[in-house]
Amino acid sequence: MLGIVLQKGDDKLLGALVLQKCKDFKVYLPENDPAEADYDAQLQIRHGNWQNVEEALVCLLEPGALPDSNFVKRILRTVKCRPDFDVYHVNVAGEKAFPRKADPKKLFKLAIFGNAAAPLSSFIFRSGKLREKAVFEADGDLEPLPTVLNCAQERPVRNVCMQKLAWTLEAPSTNPADQEKAVRARIDLLRWTENFFGDDDYPLSVGDQLDLFAAEVVKLYPSYTEEELKEMMYSFQVSQGTVRRLRASSALSHALKQRQKELQ
Repeated sequence: MLGIVLQKGDDKLLGALVLQKCKDFKVYLPENDPAEADYDAQLQIRHGNWQNVEEALVCLLEPGALPDSNFVKRILRTVKCRPDFDVYHVNVAGEKAFPRKADPKKLFKLAIFGNAAAPLSSFIFRSGKLREKAVFEADGDLEPLPTVLNCAQERPVRNVCMQKLAWTLEAPSTNPADQEKAVRARIDLLRWTENFFGDDDYPLSVGDQLDLFAAEVVKLYPSYTEEELKEMMYSFQVSQGTVRRLRASSALSHALKQRQKELQ
């Protein structure tokens, strides 16, 4: 059985869950959510978050996700046919499809280097594995990609056959403070991947890694000075050592020139 966790009683999501062809799931809502009274007769509703899910599998449907009527049926069918996985994935409609199986290195390249859409809502976890391997942001929320990579260390992610998830990406904020926060979060994510993979096993070559990191760091320009950006670039593990530092400086210089052209 599947436990589906909602941040709040969203009418679109709850309405989509009412229409599921397979009813082998429970919905978890925050306690005292006003939507419960409208859907309690149609859905098996429980109180709590992903940490309270009693079912073997858990999916966290965030605002922006909209499952079709086959969503639960095809997830459970894939799990029944292919039970030896800790994480499953549903392709996002209109986006690049994931391979049938993807290990952490492949997932990293798809999500970070390939810019594939991989919202947390597109993943289904073994509940026990999620509780054991979850990675948290400073505010206590789940870190989506680190959590998926951490849960998929032992076994690759298995794609759900013949199923897609409609996903509406929230428009990026135009507030400079929010934009800086998003860039800093991305930089923190890249630091996390260095610790996760290690220098010898990183999915990208040193050159590609430095180019990727530099391209992210320079997004903080001109709010940050060139010297501040350089110090930030040097703080990555891949930049350690005399030769690596020179390559990091070169990658940053090239990325900064591109950034300055964009701002002209």
